Amino acid sequence: MIIELTNEFKEAIPVLNCLENHGYQAYFVGGSVRDAILRRPIHDVDITTDALPNEMKRIFKTADNYAGEKHGTDLVFLNGKKYEVTTFRIDGKYLDNRHPKNVSFTKNLKEDLSRRDFTINAFAMNQEGELFDYFSGLDDLKKKIIRTVGDAKQRFSEDALRILRAFRFSSQLDFKIEEETLRASQMIKENLNDIATERIFVEFSKLLAGKNPQRSLRQMYDLGIVDFLPGHELITDQSDLFSNYIGIQSSSDAINWTRFIFFSNLRESSLTKYLGSWKMSNQLKKQIFKSINLLEKDKPSKLDLFDAGLEISIALSAIKRDDRDNLLSDYENLAIHDLSELDINGTDLKNIGIPIGPIYGKIIEDLKEKVILGKINNNKQRLLKEAKDDYINMGTIKK
Repeated sequence: MIIELTNEFKEAIPVLNCLENHGYQAYFVGGSVRDAILRRPIHDVDITTDALPNEMKRIFKTADNYAGEKHGTDLVFLNGKKYEVTTFRIDGKYLDNRHPKNVSFTKNLKEDLSRRDFTINAFAMNQEGELFDYFSGLDDLKKKIIRTVGDAKQRFSEDALRILRAFRFSSQLDFKIEEETLRASQMIKENLNDIATERIFVEFSKLLAGKNPQRSLRQMYDLGIVDFLPGHELITDQSDLFSNYIGIQSSSDAINWTRFIFFSNLRESSLTKYLGSWKMSNQLKKQIFKSINLLEKDKPSKLDLFDAGLEISIALSAIKRDDRDNLLSDYENLAIHDLSELDINGTDLKNIGIPIGPIYGKIIEDLKEKVILGKINNNKQRLLKEAKDDYINMGTIKK
């Protein structure tokens, strides 16, 4: 079978040609080939070769001390682009349910592809678009099936993260997981205890963004795999969440996670604890927390909209509300959208004789609320007068 090469592959052909000109085999490999067959967007093009890492270094400019080098992967620079190029290899024994203790190199392409996780990821392709499919991956693509290469129990025992990858691909591609693969995921699920939370977060985020997260989540619940997700014990009604959740296929982690957590009914301290159990960025945690706080209010006030800030778009994209347009309009019409827009600051308070101290924060907070609620204009002279009133107990702030 001949696959039409996209621009991403065409740009990388010089890498393959260069390796072949030096007497080595070289192929495009893995998920990028699968996506080319399915006519999905191509993100990263991976290359495999029988050239050893030290031989690649003699041919190309490569990254120094690259993390994957000990497993045969070099980062190659050519024509202003960079590509991961991995030597054909055979994995040794897995000791931590994630990484092989050692690898050995081979000259045989099929041996290299046999270590891949799923048949739909075990393709290779040359620069003419000729497909090499030793494990019936093309048939599984046509049948829309996720199946491991070889024995499913062995594949998952080698690397337990593959269990979550199976459900992630099922969601992303809207494929069914083949029965033997599904049974093996249940048998080996306890090995997920050895997988870093960061890796689980990446796979689960991609699952939530997929075409059909509902099927994957339901199967994970039925098989007891959700018990190995961080913070799962904080969700009181897991059956309802994992059995009935419907995604919206957003490309935004903030939107997908906000939607998932909104339907989990986690709020306040439980929400804080749940977010803390996942290794996600502080920025993402902040976006989710602000979005959930807004969404749980039936009639958000102007102060609620100000507190939500730009996260209002995340919240209203994650959960459909009848008042969406009104809330967006109310937010746009706020007198200020950030504290920095308030026409007064600590220096101004000092200049009118108010002693430096915690009172500054209280006065600024009071002025902010009055401006947002339309009680006073955001005008420096008006704000200074109100600040004086606050300080001498004529406003809402006590000295």
